[in-house]
Amino acid sequence: MMNLLAIDTARSEGSVALMQGGSGTRSRSLGAGPRYGEVLFLEIERLLSACSLRVTDVDAIGVATGPGSFTGIRVGIAAAKALAEAGEHPVVGVSSLRALARSCPGEAPRVALLDARRGELFAGCYGADSLPVLPETVGGWQDLAPRLRSLDPVLVWNEPEIFEDGGPAEAASGWRRAPGPRMLAATVAEIARRDIEAGAGGVPEAIEANYIRRPSVTPPRRQAASR
Repeated sequence: MMNLLAIDTARSEGSVALMQGGSGTRSRSLGAGPRYGEVLFLEIERLLSACSLRVTDVDAIGVATGPGSFTGIRVGIAAAKALAEAGEHPVVGVSSLRALARSCPGEAPRVALLDARRGELFAGCYGADSLPVLPETVGGWQDLAPRLRSLDPVLVWNEPEIFEDGGPAEAASGWRRAPGPRMLAATVAEIARRDIEAGAGGVPEAIEANYIRRPSVTPPRRQAASR
């Protein structure tokens, strides 16, 4: 049976999870970013120790690829690649939106919503089989709603502030909703296991960040040459 380690540092509450053969899945919180780089490997070690395993007992890696924090995504993917390369393990990247949608059981299409800042939302629509119904996107609710209404989906969220006054999904009050967990590493592990069993496990260099919207970075200004 497969021992699969999953890493999620893409959003505001990071976590790691271990799917241990047929013994279920254990998770540990990494707390809030941006200090994931300081605690990630320590928490992985603690998680493995709690399961009486060592890193050499891990058979595969799953990692949340975003969307989310630019720095957090890079930390998680770098760690997953390092572990996969060291142990020659297959590694699977899992969209954070796909994981959030999967965390809510049900037959109706599920639209995972995450705060994209700037008054916008990251959105991904998935069917009961966790396969995409529509491409993942980013935009304001007024632009997303017409595309989603005909599907009669359930909105899945784990950031309640998006529905509050002034939140990017404030106008979605009449839609069906279902809360998902704040920690998503266990669901990342579940999806990664299914993907690997379906033959989708890849090499580390194939894993890419899923930013959806490129981060806004202003390059440093070059100083004029002294005369």
